[in-house]
Amino acid sequence: MDFRADSEEDSLGLLARAAADALSERAGGALDCAVSVVRPRRTPLTAATSEAASALARWDLDSDGPITQAMTGRLAVILNDFSRDQRWPAYRGSLRHAGYRSVVSAPLQLDSGYNAALTLFTEQASVFAPAVLADVVMFSKLAGRSYVMASAVRSALAAATHLRTAMEGRTPIDVACGVIMGQNRCSYEEAFNIIAKASSNRNVKVRALAESLLEDLPGGAPDTHFKT
Repeated sequence: MDFRADSEEDSLGLLARAAADALSERAGGALDCAVSVVRPRRTPLTAATSEAASALARWDLDSDGPITQAMTGRLAVILNDFSRDQRWPAYRGSLRHAGYRSVVSAPLQLDSGYNAALTLFTEQASVFAPAVLADVVMFSKLAGRSYVMASAVRSALAAATHLRTAMEGRTPIDVACGVIMGQNRCSYEEAFNIIAKASSNRNVKVRALAESLLEDLPGGAPDTHFKT
């Protein structure tokens, strides 16, 4: 639940900071972190603890590097920017330019259809020893599950807020329809059509017209009350 925020990007930012804080001590030095998410038919998201890490992560998504590999489900590691490892030659130049020497990128299991990776950057060489890599993999698995739970809570709260707003808007409309039904001995549908037609003729919203019709009632338009 620590990753719950008002937006998906904000949640990713919380995840990036949590990963950097949790794993820096284990790595024996400061780490920057970037979290990258590719979503179906939507713009990819990147959140990071520094602009340098963010720029590298965005570059990787557009080109080829360890994040691209991690998104296929495989751990990717660079222990030294001058290594003889021939993978990602263009990326290594960008890594060096950003002031980093070592990188590890681990896949994140999020919602179905999402491809995501958690990437850690450091200015030091050979920081990511096997014991540190094991912690990174474990953290990424826990973080992925926690992020999915936080996203579900955020979606549920947003739906509840939307429903509450809709119900608050319906209360004066329903009461106004009841008044019209009593006055005209008609059905609810007929009463609503009367309000809707008047709303269209006056170019005002149905709720605003309903509230104006109720102003002469004792106490005015009623409030909506919810039990918690």
